[in-house]
Order: sequence, then structure tokens, then C-alpha cells
Amino acid sequence: MIAFVPTAVFFLWFCWGVRQDRRQFRNAVLLGLTVLCLSFALLTQVDRLPGNLAVLVYSLVFFVPALAVVLLGGFLIGNGLTMVRKEGRRPANLLSGLAGVGIFAVLALVLSADYLGGSRAYQSFLLAVVLVTGYVAFLFLCFLAYAFLYGRIRVRGDVDFVVVLGSGLIGGERVPPLLASRLRSGLAVQRKQADRGAEPPVLLVSGGQGPDEKLPEAEAMGRWLVAEEPTRRSSGGSRAPVRPPRTCASAAG
Repeated sequence: MIAFVPTAVFFLWFCWGVRQDRRQFRNAVLLGLTVLCLSFALLTQVDRLPGNLAVLVYSLVFFVPALAVVLLGGFLIGNGLTMVRKEGRRPANLLSGLAGVGIFAVLALVLSADYLGGSRAYQSFLLAVVLVTGYVAFLFLCFLAYAFLYGRIRVRGDVDFVVVLGSGLIGGERVPPLLASRLRSGLAVQRKQADRGAEPPVLLVSGGQGPDEKLPEAEAMGRWLVAEEPTRRSSGGSRAPVRPPRTCASAAG
């Protein structure tokens, strides 16, 4: 049972971190370390398990992480294609797709290591690449897993503000589709709270102005919100003006 002590420690640390501030990225890392320690602990108990359970443990410890890396590469490439299609071919929009291609390139290097050479220098280079890629992939998988859990944590009670973060503008002045979907989510939260008779929260739009943009992102987002839904229908059937969004300029978009 001593093998499970690190798992328990990281899990309790994770629970404490979520209770203190669930927005911290450290919670995602602690969740990943909990799963990692649990995997090693299960491996130490394989010889005591029946055959079927032993196969299941080996599959969870080795096959699932390998599959997760492959799926991560595919997810990044798919996300990159979506970014290019909806946001344009700016360098920042190409990063996720390039990261996905990089993951498959590293996998190809590992699988073809025996054919490309067995020198000590090449093996050291390959080991360094695998370690760096594995570390980054581990952090990203932690982020995705915790983001999945975080998105399912319900906010108790009503909220006073909904903050919508900005992104780059198309042509320096138009809200791109992905940012528009983010704004619609903010409107949905505002509308849901108003429809149950509570005071609707104020939408706070945040975004600075880049050198290639004609106006601050927050201003473009505010204009989009006003044009999208100048009035709303309350739960009683009457129409009332939407509380205007407040802009909050930031140093970066």
C-alpha cells in the first residue's frame, strides 16, 4: 500500500488547490501527477492481480497514454485547420497545427530510429527530443483533462459579471467567428440568469489594440454585442434593453 501514498498526497493536494482557487494551472498539473503516480502504483501490484486485471492495468498504463499522444496530435492538427479556416492564416493561428505535425514527426523519428542510425550522438539527440516533447505533451494533456472537468463545475448562485476575453480582429476591425461564439456564450449566461428573474450580469469585454488593428478589440466586441442583441425578452414576455457591455482594455489581445 505504500506505493499508493504519493497518489494520495497528490490527490489531496489537488483537492486543496481546487478548493483554494480552481482557476490555477497547478491544479491541472497536480491532477496529471495523481494519474501518473496511480499508474506506477498499479504496476507495482500487477503480480498480485488475476490475469484479466493485469492485462487491463497494462493497457491503462501503456496503451491509453500512447493513444492519448496520437489523439493529441490529431486534435492539434484539427484545431489548427479550424483556426486557419475561421481566423485566417496568421502565424499565431498556425501554431497548434504545427505542434500536431511536430508530435507525429517525433513519433516517426522514434519508430524509424533503428533505420536512421544507432550512433550515441543520434540516440542522445533523440532522447532529448522525446523528453522535451513528452514534457510538453504531458502538460497539454493535463490542461485538456482539467479543462474538461473545469467546464463541468457549476457556478452556485447568480453572478454579477461575465468577462469575455478578446482575440485578434479580421481586417483590424471585424469580430472573427471564434470570438463571436465566445460572445454568444456570454450572452447566453446573461440571458439565462435574466430569464429566471434575477438581475442580469454585466458583460465585461476585454481586449487591447494591436499594431495591425484599427480599433481596440474590446470596442469591436462591444459593437458586436449591441448589434447582435440590442433588446432581450424577459421571462415575463416584455422587452427590455440589454445592459450595455463595459469595455476593459488590456495590454495584450
